[in-house]
Amino acid sequence: MLGLDPKKTVFEEFAEEFPNLTVTEVRSSLATFMFTGDDVFKKIEMLSGGEKVRLSLSKILKKGPNLLILDEPTNHMDIVGKESLEDMLKEYKGTLIFVSHDRFFVNKIADCILSFENGGAKFYPYGYEYYLEKRENEVGEAAEENIPKAKKTPYVNPLKEKDKLERKIKKVEEEISKKEDEIQKLKEELANEEISSDYVKLSEIQEKIDSLNKELEEDMIVWEEHQSKLESFGKI
Repeated sequence: MLGLDPKKTVFEEFAEEFPNLTVTEVRSSLATFMFTGDDVFKKIEMLSGGEKVRLSLSKILKKGPNLLILDEPTNHMDIVGKESLEDMLKEYKGTLIFVSHDRFFVNKIADCILSFENGGAKFYPYGYEYYLEKRENEVGEAAEENIPKAKKTPYVNPLKEKDKLERKIKKVEEEISKKEDEIQKLKEELANEEISSDYVKLSEIQEKIDSLNKELEEDMIVWEEHQSKLESFGKI
């Protein structure tokens, strides 16, 4: 997302792009992208990476394009920002083409997948869940072809595997809880009036929050994978 003037405020950047809008209309449009209250008077140079993405998208979507091409749109966004972006793109009526490694985002937004793997590309027409199902079948079929017929599959004790998964899940849950506590403490620091005018400190805190949110999302992906495997054991 390029073209933002770091010396302008969020309000100025948006209003100059759409000079025919009233102050109320500008603030209403920005509020849709989570810029409310005094946030609209922040200098762009003080915005986090995720906030800059949201501001750029607010300008693009206001123009009503019939085609959007986005490259890793959720990079640097916190969880709330991603949820807001997902809601907006679900309402978008045009054609959306995007590149992303964010599996949660892909699952919620994409209705077809073009997967680039092993030097080739393959099209999956029915969204992320269909893609996962087909890829699992394809990987399984390829593995069966490569297993010598005389080779036997080693025995796996389901009780031991289940116990391992439960321990892994507990460890990930502890990490998630710890990071959520850290994020909450940092947000409380942001609200501290003593540093409200220290833009360098505010920026540092926001960067820490963005980094923790990224780690938190990765932990959630690991947790879901472990939980899915655990459920496959059923009631043992």
